Amino acid sequence: MTDDRRSSSSSVPVLITWDVDPDAWISPAKRRLALERAIAVCAAHNIPATFFFTASTADVYRDDFDSLAAQGHEIGCHGLTHGAEEDYNRMPEAMQRDYLTRATDHLQTLTGERVCVFRSPRVKTSAITLRLLAELGYRADSSVCSQRADMVSSNLVNIGWLTAPRRPYRPHSDNPFRRGDVPLWEVPVSAAILPFISSTMAVLGVPLMKLFFNLLYAEARLTGKPIVYLIHPTEFLSRKPGTTVRLWKASMQRRYFTLSYLRNYGLQMRHLLRPANGNVLYNRTEQLFAHMASFPAVRFVTLGQYVAKYLENGHAGTKP
Repeated sequence: MTDDRRSSSSSVPVLITWDVDPDAWISPAKRRLALERAIAVCAAHNIPATFFFTASTADVYRDDFDSLAAQGHEIGCHGLTHGAEEDYNRMPEAMQRDYLTRATDHLQTLTGERVCVFRSPRVKTSAITLRLLAELGYRADSSVCSQRADMVSSNLVNIGWLTAPRRPYRPHSDNPFRRGDVPLWEVPVSAAILPFISSTMAVLGVPLMKLFFNLLYAEARLTGKPIVYLIHPTEFLSRKPGTTVRLWKASMQRRYFTLSYLRNYGLQMRHLLRPANGNVLYNRTEQLFAHMASFPAVRFVTLGQYVAKYLENGHAGTKP
């Protein structure tokens, strides 16, 4: 990216965010390989990104934290366990406080740095969650997907998302989907009914995702709204031959259609929408990032950088 783009008074902030889930069924070596591929595709386009780590399994990446920081990336918190019990729109306050405190402390011990940005497991949140994050010193959360209603989410259909502000906002103390005065910024993942995430690209392909970005870019130029993209490093790993058919059959089991499972995880079969060959999604991601970088007003920033430069300094992202 040229200096002219960086100095543009009408810049469009683009936030590339990675959710580093536990993925306990994948070996630690492969999980680290996936992280390396994520770092590589960002490096190819000089992208500083935000990586949200689940604290209980973050020790696997202990040797990667220094290199992430050296390359300008930001480390955020993605909860403690990412288990079924860590459901932030249903957890009691005492349990949330315990989980958030332990997750924050552990990540800060591993990284030696303050952790001040958060995304909840399965993008589920509550007013309690956001108040507790503010108490713990977090500056921003990115767990709301404004105007999103789709079938590829672990959150399935969230009514609060449909009415949540599209631009970053201070959340209400009683409702995470309304403006208020909680001292923390909610920076929504981009969406326009469909979410601007890697799962959508797996279904739509690169040409339509480029058009999707163009739409969000036009909106950003008019409103100052940032573009927030969500992806997982392990999506760059390939499934073994024959696995896809077995997984399709397994995903049709009755237990995956129970109310409790759908409420916690969404449709199991949505995971099979992405290509079996991880190189396919990697190449699509590289093409999408190149397309983003080709726009003269685009400025890639981390979530923390966005808050500091655009929100706390009173730039366009704070418009009502």
